[in-house]
Amino acid sequence: MTNSAPNDELQRLQAALTASEARFRELAENTEDVFYSRDASTGQLLYISPACERLTGRESQNFYDKPDRYLATVHPDDLEAVKAAVEASLCGLTTEVECRLIKPSGEMVWVRHFMHLVDGRVVGTLRDISARKKADAELARTTRALQMLSQSNRALTRMDDELQLLGEICRLAVDVGGYRMAWVGYARDDADRSVEPMAHAGHEAGYLSSVRLSWAQGAAGTPGSACDAIRLNEVCESSDLQARPGDFPLAREAAARGYASVLALPLRHGGQTLGVLALYSAEAQAARIEEVGLLQELADNLAFGIENIRSRQWRNRMEKAIAQVAAGVSMQGGGNFFEMLVRNMSDAMGANGAFVARVLPGDPLRGRTVAAVFNGQVVPQFEYAVDQTPCRELVHAPSLILSEGVQTLYPDALMLRNCGTQAYAAHRLENSQGQMAGMLVVVFREPLKESQTALLHSTLQIFASRASAELERLQSDLEIRNLNTSLEDRVQQRTAELKLANQELESFSYSVSHDLRTPLSAVDGFADLLQMSLANLPESQIGKSLHFLQRIRSGVVQMGELIDALLSLARLAREPLRREQVDLSALAAEVLQGCRERDPARVLESHIEPGLLATGDRRLLRQVFELAECIGQVKGCAVQC
Repeated sequence: MTNSAPNDELQRLQAALTASEARFRELAENTEDVFYSRDASTGQLLYISPACERLTGRESQNFYDKPDRYLATVHPDDLEAVKAAVEASLCGLTTEVECRLIKPSGEMVWVRHFMHLVDGRVVGTLRDISARKKADAELARTTRALQMLSQSNRALTRMDDELQLLGEICRLAVDVGGYRMAWVGYARDDADRSVEPMAHAGHEAGYLSSVRLSWAQGAAGTPGSACDAIRLNEVCESSDLQARPGDFPLAREAAARGYASVLALPLRHGGQTLGVLALYSAEAQAARIEEVGLLQELADNLAFGIENIRSRQWRNRMEKAIAQVAAGVSMQGGGNFFEMLVRNMSDAMGANGAFVARVLPGDPLRGRTVAAVFNGQVVPQFEYAVDQTPCRELVHAPSLILSEGVQTLYPDALMLRNCGTQAYAAHRLENSQGQMAGMLVVVFREPLKESQTALLHSTLQIFASRASAELERLQSDLEIRNLNTSLEDRVQQRTAELKLANQELESFSYSVSHDLRTPLSAVDGFADLLQMSLANLPESQIGKSLHFLQRIRSGVVQMGELIDALLSLARLAREPLRREQVDLSALAAEVLQGCRERDPARVLESHIEPGLLATGDRRLLRQVFELAECIGQVKGCAVQC
């Protein structure tokens, strides 16, 4: 009886222990957590639950054979922390550490390792916390994306420089968003459809200089998330660059710089894709829907900010150009005004060319430039066929703006093709009668945004009104110059004719003088002979004969004086006029007095009106009076003054 009681108690305790161990094993073998027990002094593994095979991807026997093999499964970055926790547990401290385990397949698992010392044994558990870690990471990324969005909005309200804004967004993506590298690229409309990097931040290490990206369709385009985002105008992601290198042709360059995944966000505004915001992460992970939504909102805000800055700068340039034109109106005119106008227009509108042309008369319609600037340089005047350019629409419309595709619409316009023109704006210039007198034209290498067209149209109207007035004035000046040239030619022609007439008159005068003096000399000579023969006549006939001879001799003298007066008048006609005020009354009296002195026997009766004044050449007027007096003597008539 005495020995049976202890035995019964022992059996009961053993049965209870066996039942407890059975329940523990049932619990350990059916839970996802790993339970283990090892000898604190020898390190020998006493027990490990079957869940270790699922958690580590290795058979349990491997750990029984070599307990330290567990450390080989720990991620190298976490190994020191795990070793420190194990040492602390051996010292009797309860420790807990979170670390990553690497399965043979390469899969990584986050675990929470809890351990403590009990009766010379280290008892511990490992719990899979990968789901929580993933959720925490996703929440952290979403939170960072929200912070990025908030801080980027503040940057949008503060900055007015486009490149500084792009750089700040990239910096926020790295410093706040936790990305390894971020960059912004613009989609260019050149022949290669290239993507031009504009700003970056983070560990770039020459990556962008090694990249040649094109958003063109088909084989000419570059595969990859960044270019796909522009082509498709949607978010594109490569969550594991190493797992699917075919999706990213520069995977080797990316891996060398520690890029594991990329998220590309299109910069969208007004139905157009301006470019891309590319975010590179050091971890291969896919972004959550919430995170993508926040980041795309950030990209949309950035695109809006870019357009807002450009619009503001556009308006500022327009206002400056208008002010410069207004200030130069009073100082410039003609060709100088138009050269200043096209320069200011080209600079203000960000255009690669501008010109003012006038319409030439004739059919078909042609234009000739008054002033033209291309690529900042003044070009010589040129003519072009209006029907081959968009200017032909100005015949029926006051203005024209083509936002894109100009070369496709007007393939015969060689000038537009040579300049690489994509967009075209023109305004009709009219004269005061409302007729088309010319064109004001601006050309662009880049397509115009919708926000630019309204301001461009109003600015062209302002410039066109002043240009129309100046063009009409220039045309009037040209007509006046042509008329002056014609008048000068006519004056030269009439001068030559007058000179010839004077020469002919002089020749005629000398010829007449010679022809008249010859018979006068004969008459005078025969008169002398007759006078000498009078000595043989009776005295009664001599008086009457002498009277007749004196009349003949007097007529010869007067005719000689008349000839001398004609020659003198011809000589004076070749000399320049000397205009002065002449007293005609006094001049007539002098001429009559000379007549009396030359022929005292002649009785002259005269009546001269006193105080007669005139403006003329005194010499010529005196010659006219003397000539008139001589003619009067020849005809035997009176001269009235």
